[in-house]
Amino acid sequence: MMSEKAGDRAHPPGARPPVRRPRLTPEREDEFLAAALAVVRETGYEALTMEGVAARAQCSKATLYRLYGSKQRLVATAVSRTRRAPRAGLDTGSLRGDLLAAARRVAAGFTESTTLVWGVAHASLEDRALHEALLHAFIEPESAELDAAVDRAVARGELPHRPAAARHLDGLLFGAALVRGLRGETEPSGLEALVGDVLLPALLHS
Repeated sequence: MMSEKAGDRAHPPGARPPVRRPRLTPEREDEFLAAALAVVRETGYEALTMEGVAARAQCSKATLYRLYGSKQRLVATAVSRTRRAPRAGLDTGSLRGDLLAAARRVAAGFTESTTLVWGVAHASLEDRALHEALLHAFIEPESAELDAAVDRAVARGELPHRPAAARHLDGLLFGAALVRGLRGETEPSGLEALVGDVLLPALLHS
């Protein structure tokens, strides 16, 4: 008597073989996450629904739940993906030049991301994943670059040591950018003035 084939054992007569879902490509996932960010910018986090993101991404709501489980995880993943890669060119050869370059980048970043940051800021107070995503995407990269600028200034001899004020640079710069954003002031000149009026004196005399 002939033995059954493996395929026959796996799929009895009349039974449908399991449906294989197509593998999710990185490009398609990027579309899902971009759709989530677009909806956050338009409606805010609280009003975002998985149905709305699915409609924007032209996929099923079930697909989003299968991949992310909840809107919190979907948005946190999307925000995390906005983190900018380290960029070359901040080392201008002087502390003043480095701080001016950082100020211009922060000003540009806040202008580009204001609606997104405000869209999830309140929810991030109660959702740790969102909170961490905001820090990783928008704060930590620039903070690291400010720290590196101070270290280079010490190595060049512009600063005799790492000043105590260095640990406040990101707060001063981001705080000023936030206030200016609330006022609708998007030109980088205000943050550039902060460098000469506040940041450099604080570093040189602490």
